[in-house]
Amino acid sequence: MALEAVQLGQKKLSTDGYVVLTEAELGFPASAREHLHRTFFHRGVLKLYPNDLPVDRERARDVVRFEWAPDGLRLSEHDTITIENRGERPEAREYGRVEVLADPQFEAWIRGALALLPPEWRDPRGTFGVNLFRTFTNVVTKPHQDGERFIFIYVVDKIGQGAQTWLYGLDDDTEPVFRGTLSPGDLLVFEDARFRHTVTPLEAPVGGGTARRDALVCTVNYPHTYSLNW
Repeated sequence: MALEAVQLGQKKLSTDGYVVLTEAELGFPASAREHLHRTFFHRGVLKLYPNDLPVDRERARDVVRFEWAPDGLRLSEHDTITIENRGERPEAREYGRVEVLADPQFEAWIRGALALLPPEWRDPRGTFGVNLFRTFTNVVTKPHQDGERFIFIYVVDKIGQGAQTWLYGLDDDTEPVFRGTLSPGDLLVFEDARFRHTVTPLEAPVGGGTARRDALVCTVNYPHTYSLNW
C-alpha cells in the first residue's frame, strides 16, 4: 500500500469529510480488481430481488467483523447479513450471501479500504457491510443517506457513460460539494452523516449496447447496526 497516499487520504477525509483515490494510489493492482470482477460479478453470485430499488439491480452481500488489535487489523465473518431500517425501508431484508474473506484479494481490498480511516475515527471493533451491486439504468433512486458511519464506493467495472456521483450537504437547497464520475479502480470514501449522496443514471455506450456498472458499496456501521458478541 502507498503509505503517503493513504496518509494524505486520511487527512482529506478528516478535513473535508470525503476523499477519492485511485487503486494505484492505494497499492491495489488492476489485476486484483479484474479478479474480483471475474469471481464475484456474475449470475452465480448476483441475483435480482423482487421489490428492490432500482428494480433492475442485481446484488449480493456480506458483513465482516473488524478489530483493531495491537498486532494489526483482525477480520472475520459476522454471523448475519440482515439489513434493517435502511434506505427508508424499516423491514428486515435478506440477500444472497457471499463470504468475501474466503478470497485473499477481496480481504486485501477490505484491509486497504479500512486503512483509510483516520486512527482517531476508528472504533476498536465493529462491522463492515459489503454490497456487490450490478446496475443497468438507475444506480440509485434519489439523494439519500445510509445511516451508517462511513460509505465506500469502489467501481469494479463499467460499460457506458453517465453514473456521476454527487455529494450534497444536508440542506435540500445546497449545491453539490462533489461531482465526479468514478471510473473502474476509483474509490470514494465519505462520512455519511455529513452528506446526502446520489448517482446520475447510466447512459448507453456510444454506438449502442447495454450500459452496466459493477461496484462495491460498503459501510462502516454504527455499533447498534449489528450486535457483537466476541
